[in-house]
Amino acid sequence: MSDSDDEVNARLREGLRVSQMLVVLYDGQDRLRYANDAFREAFLSTTDSIDFSTIVRANHAAGKGVNIGGIGVETYISRACARRRSQRYCSYPIDLIGGKRLWLSEMLLPDGWLLCEAANVTLLKQAETSLRVARDVALEASQTDYLTKLPNRRYGFELLKRALTFAQAHAEPLCVAMIDLDFFKKINDQFGHDGGDMALCRFAQTCRGYLRSTDTIARIGGEEFLMILPGATMQAALALAQRLHHEPIRVHLDSFPVEFSYTFSAGVAQMSPGDSVQSLMARADQALYAAKARGRNTIQASEK
Repeated sequence: MSDSDDEVNARLREGLRVSQMLVVLYDGQDRLRYANDAFREAFLSTTDSIDFSTIVRANHAAGKGVNIGGIGVETYISRACARRRSQRYCSYPIDLIGGKRLWLSEMLLPDGWLLCEAANVTLLKQAETSLRVARDVALEASQTDYLTKLPNRRYGFELLKRALTFAQAHAEPLCVAMIDLDFFKKINDQFGHDGGDMALCRFAQTCRGYLRSTDTIARIGGEEFLMILPGATMQAALALAQRLHHEPIRVHLDSFPVEFSYTFSAGVAQMSPGDSVQSLMARADQALYAAKARGRNTIQASEK
């Protein structure tokens, strides 16, 4: 080996030693033969020639190294050893105690030695988490009515489609109710938009108190609501609507010295064989119009 080769090797070793990448080399018996400073900082300062399992146990006992979660250390070692050397090259994330995340790459050399390199990807993990949270917030906002916090029109119909598909597949009943607050324009005219907003929110809150966890109430228009009742027969749906109808719905505004109350009309329809979202909603709509034609403040079942 020439002096030039010696210089190159020396510089390579020095570069590996000070690299921010974690670099470690195990021999064919899984004994540690080389570890750079970054590896020794992340794990216990180890001496060469101790094996992988011993390193894991020592770090676990000291509360350092890989975060193995709720499994026991021996179970972790068994799983890790089964994975190591199972293929010539692999890479995967590992989390360290303390919150850091590494992206580990393992390369199996022809003589059975194992070269491992790991990069700190904690910032990427944090960015991924932030993006996921932002995505979830945006998704919820796209599905939620800004005022009442109920599902909005688009999401309400999506939930109805799911409920209808499930009910048809499992031969279970399903009812829907189209609800319209009576004379809502008069509320806005007399008490302003704040009064109208309070009336909508109060109605949404009242409905939540009567519905099961499997039921849905969505705001699908200005003063229009859609109630989805999986598993409910017409009799059960009408009984629920009547209980809600008998609940006094009152609103108090700080800007007015009096409370005001209001009523609603509803049309209830039960799923029939072969129904689509459109046909089921059409019958509920027709029943709602019939309820309004009777003078409002009433509940009407669809004829079919």
